[in-house]
Amino acid sequence: MNHIKNFIGGEFVDGEGGKTFTKVSSFDGETLATVSEAGAFDLIKSIQAGKKAFVAFETATREQRAHLLNSIATHFESNKNEIAFLEALYQGLPQEFVLNNSVEVAIRVLKETAQSLLNSKKSEMEVRSTGLIGIITPWSLSLRMVVDRLAPALAAGNAVVVKLSEQSPITTQILGEALMKAEVPAGLVNILNAPAEIGHMLAGHPGVRAVTAAGSNATMEAIATAGLKQFKKLQLSGSAKNSGLVLGDADFANNIGEILRPFLIGQAQTCWNVSRLFVLEATHKEFYEAAKSYLEKLTPSTGPKDSSPWLPLIAPKVAADLDQKLSLAKTEHGKILTGGEGLADKGFFHKPTVMIDLTNCSVIQQDEVQGPLLLVTPVKYQHEMLKWTNTSYLGQGAVVWGSAEKAAKVIPKLECQQVWLNSWMTGAEKSMFGHKQSSFGNPDMSWDGSFYSDVKSLTGL
Repeated sequence: MNHIKNFIGGEFVDGEGGKTFTKVSSFDGETLATVSEAGAFDLIKSIQAGKKAFVAFETATREQRAHLLNSIATHFESNKNEIAFLEALYQGLPQEFVLNNSVEVAIRVLKETAQSLLNSKKSEMEVRSTGLIGIITPWSLSLRMVVDRLAPALAAGNAVVVKLSEQSPITTQILGEALMKAEVPAGLVNILNAPAEIGHMLAGHPGVRAVTAAGSNATMEAIATAGLKQFKKLQLSGSAKNSGLVLGDADFANNIGEILRPFLIGQAQTCWNVSRLFVLEATHKEFYEAAKSYLEKLTPSTGPKDSSPWLPLIAPKVAADLDQKLSLAKTEHGKILTGGEGLADKGFFHKPTVMIDLTNCSVIQQDEVQGPLLLVTPVKYQHEMLKWTNTSYLGQGAVVWGSAEKAAKVIPKLECQQVWLNSWMTGAEKSMFGHKQSSFGNPDMSWDGSFYSDVKSLTGL
């Protein structure tokens, strides 16, 4: 059985408290690994190691920093299929999806950031390293989520402490091995498998200058509360309530699988997933029938190499929370079109559920759900899709299905950060920092911008 340790001071170490937890496969319930849990003392060790490494790394040349980033990318590239399989196995996702949207993206971000370092020219702004930066990420596509933040942090000459989700500890092993292979200076990057309270401690520690994090709004609020007491730099990406808009000329009959894919791959648990769909009243009955027929033919995925889009939940608690939300939705007059129950077999599977007849101002229509519940709402006119999508207090992303001509009237008016047209998760997306209440703080992801660097204006020099 695999035993996953923390990565502190350039080596894999067990937590000082001796605590461990078990990570099981959401596909079949089998144990994948025992994991060493980091505690407060491990966090302090990581911060001390990071501050020590920062003193030397701050003065590294841009060429030296670029070399480190390229070396990490080379390791990922040489092992990308194995890395994608492991991350998919631990996260309950398809290997191909993880390869295209996590591992390949991480490689690209590292290489592009390295090239930006080498291409950088003297300007009227002087940039200095910020110092020690905290990175806190959720479980989904966690390698990508970390590298999106790690690459500009290292490019700017910072040291880093990463707090990973307990649901994806494999990322500690994957990233730690890459850092060792690339000969990244010991202590420059430290990675902890730790509960939420360690993330709060990381955000509130006076030795940490900036915190970049992603997760639910409740998690981001706790991190902000800890960090704002010291007016730290904050970069927070929060909850999502993403919509799919099926326009009048969309051929949903022949593309129902693609239209439902943004809901199914990830089971509406991630910031990229769609959790509600708007269709026109004129064709809503046909859409209902097409969606129900497609979903009821699906079989549960057996593992990362399986092509079935019916994937497991990351943990049993998600199913329990979903059942509570279904009960609430029924009190708001929602009706289940298909699904609605879990499976007693191995793994953490819940039947993908489609609900209809919920009012657009209901709690379930407005709040993040995080689970396989898709709300389908018919509207009379296309402009109503915009109205009800924009009513949400969250603004991460949206997927539009239909002709470019019709979409051109909709996309500019959508109040969100990321819009896909007749596609979803192509690997070309940037980091998600949504509009409205989906993000907070400084979203600048450039290594020489005002988050990862301290920028000084030069006048008369």
